[in-house]
Amino acid sequence: MDTIKSKVGITQIIDIDGSDVGYSIQKTIMETGLYSVYLVSLENQPNATDQVLLIEHPPAQGPSKHLLSLVPNKPLSTSELMSEIVEALNAHFEQKE
Repeated sequence: MDTIKSKVGITQIIDIDGSDVGYSIQKTIMETGLYSVYLVSLENQPNATDQVLLIEHPPAQGPSKHLLSLVPNKPLSTSELMSEIVEALNAHFEQKE
C-alpha cells in the first residue's frame, strides 16, 4: 500500500486491494496501536462515503489492510454514518473468529 500526501493535505492511497485504483481519505475515524480506521472514497468520487479502510497493525506482525463496504441507502447523518462503520467493523471482526 502506497500513500501520497497531496499539497492540500488530503492523503491519497494507492493499491489497497491489489489494483492501481486510487482512494482518498475523507476522514480519520480512529487510530490506535493495533488498528487504524479511515473513511475513504475512490479518487474519482470524492463525495462518496461508502467504504472504510481498516488497517490492522498488531505488534510483531506485518500490517494487513481491509476495504469494508458500507451500504447507505440515503444520505446519512454523522451518527448514522458512525453506526454503519461500527456495524461493518463488527462484521469484519466476527468473520475472523
